[in-house]
Amino acid sequence: MKKIISMLLVCVMVLGLFAIGASAEAEDTIVIMAPPVTGNYLENLKTWAADFHELYPNLTVEIIETSWGDHNDKLNNMALAGEAPDIAEISSGILGTFVEMGVAVDIAQYMDADRLADYDEGAVKYMSLEGTTYGLPLYLTIQSIGANKTMMEELGIDVKKIQDEGWTYEEFLDVIKQGTTDDCYGFVFANSGVTASDMLSIFGAGVGLSNTFTPDLKYAFTSENMLTLLTAVEEMTKSGYMPNYGVEAGQRMVMCQTGNAMIFGKAMPLFENNFKKNNAALEANDGTAVENSLKMDYAFLPVPTMDGCEESCYGTVDGLIALRNNKTTDEHLKNVLLFMDYICSGDRIAACMNDLYLEPVCQSGRDALVLPEGRDADNLATAGRCIAMVQAPPEGITAEMSATAKKLLDEQIVPKFQALLAGEITAQEAYDHIVEAAQDAFGADNCVSGKI
Repeated sequence: MKKIISMLLVCVMVLGLFAIGASAEAEDTIVIMAPPVTGNYLENLKTWAADFHELYPNLTVEIIETSWGDHNDKLNNMALAGEAPDIAEISSGILGTFVEMGVAVDIAQYMDADRLADYDEGAVKYMSLEGTTYGLPLYLTIQSIGANKTMMEELGIDVKKIQDEGWTYEEFLDVIKQGTTDDCYGFVFANSGVTASDMLSIFGAGVGLSNTFTPDLKYAFTSENMLTLLTAVEEMTKSGYMPNYGVEAGQRMVMCQTGNAMIFGKAMPLFENNFKKNNAALEANDGTAVENSLKMDYAFLPVPTMDGCEESCYGTVDGLIALRNNKTTDEHLKNVLLFMDYICSGDRIAACMNDLYLEPVCQSGRDALVLPEGRDADNLATAGRCIAMVQAPPEGITAEMSATAKKLLDEQIVPKFQALLAGEITAQEAYDHIVEAAQDAFGADNCVSGKI
């Protein structure tokens, strides 16, 4: 009898192993949607997909290419229709939207714990809500301001001191006043289209608004700190130091390169490479340089502080999330996470970070990273200083809170901010509207009153 039972157990084990093996070898297609994270990213993604297929011949990767302008809308519409891609690139700020839809996947269920441990805990938190991890971080990006270093130094401004020590809003205002002429703004910021809210986030870090919610989970944009920021924007536009119209993302750097703006935002460390390439094109006279551009050096600068606030830097994580659609199965999700981990780690992410001039947020990426030659030491040091100042979102933010804050930003705050830029309303009027809308959305007790 014991022999019969033992033989039966062996048979069951063999059959089980066969079943696992059969599942692992089953043909499967993984769909990923991504914008051009870097200039080379989509082409690199095709290479990585082919390499992955060589490793796992039964797994094929299909790539849906998008632009920065249509990516979020296209992803949202596909998810609502039950046709979401298996993997999508997102900014951590919109994660709550997909969790609320019920399409975001708890990746810890389908990914080996030792592989998940490769990623920095702080970066993973950005891709998590209420203790559940929905994606893997691609990079922690720092967003600040950049400048025509050449023009600033010609005005006698100590750029390195600003990079090393930071500056106040009053010092910043004096600098952009000096840089403003009949054909040049001292400061320009991309504040239209997909970049409509960026200035509020980035300059908000300099006025104590590093995150949408405070550590005790109160909505922060109702604080008087927001009024301070809006008043500064009002002052810059009325003085003529900054355009009083919407500037598209592609315009702000061009305005700097053509000498029509001295300081611009949003800016990231990688823009150093854009200026270097344009300088080389000007020297080669090959017709590829920005039209009417000038040879100049780029400086990555910290955001000025206001009202005695501590220096800070706005940072956010962009990452990949796994999504359910009408055809999703558990076995399929295991394959999805296999590919997601593959492109977020090792040599792949190291190459991506060199293009972005950023540090990898996983150990395997740092191990594989080899910095390119010719990096500006002052820009590199400033980026490192700014990264250390980034404040991660507080624990306990729910998907509902995140989604409500995003809706409030898009539908209430941004339109008033645009009206302020145009001179149609005052800073106080914009602020009063924000407070009223936020209290309607979250309740007065869940909103900050007074200063943070």
